[in-house]
Amino acid sequence: MDLKLDPDDLNSCVQCGLCLPHCPTYRVTGDEAMSPRGRIHLMREVHLAGAPVTGEVIRSFETCVQCRGCEPACPSGVPYGHLMERTRETLADAGEITPRWQRIAMMPLANPRLLQVGSRLLAVAQRLKLVPGRFGLSTIIPLRQDPLRTSGRDVLMFTGCVMDAWQRDVHLAGQRVLEAAGFGVMPTGDLAPCCGALHSHAGLAANTRSYA
Repeated sequence: MDLKLDPDDLNSCVQCGLCLPHCPTYRVTGDEAMSPRGRIHLMREVHLAGAPVTGEVIRSFETCVQCRGCEPACPSGVPYGHLMERTRETLADAGEITPRWQRIAMMPLANPRLLQVGSRLLAVAQRLKLVPGRFGLSTIIPLRQDPLRTSGRDVLMFTGCVMDAWQRDVHLAGQRVLEAAGFGVMPTGDLAPCCGALHSHAGLAANTRSYA
């Protein structure tokens, strides 16, 4: 399968393994396929050798958190983040990852009001123990949150989508610290509701560019 990758970028990895201690998924699993080196090997197999895109290959690519912690440790300067972004974008375009239900579920991210309503419903469902454990939802979503206020224009605080809906207390704490230091704070709110990061992780490049 053509992953639309530059062979020179793929071949710049010399498989030295200096990235391994810096990869959170490798440190947790100890699985070579869950490391930057292992994922680049799979990219080579699929892109250059025509290997099939199996469930294990998909799992390896999807579990990368794209923190890019491996890049500063790489002596060859492999553009790992770019390789992973392009791989996910190509697989999403081909329908290999990010199924339709997931794309629909991500639509409210750019609509603050819809996201707030959905979050409230999810918060109620959590308390009624209606959220399946397989969702892996560790955050307890609040039923009610204090509003963010504008106190000046010294600092523009990007509030984002899920962060503002589920963990606004972090924004409020940040605002208190800034105001205590003498800065006026203006939350972005509806002006910039989503940065597109979740869409980027899902391989939805067009959405990412429109929100960023």
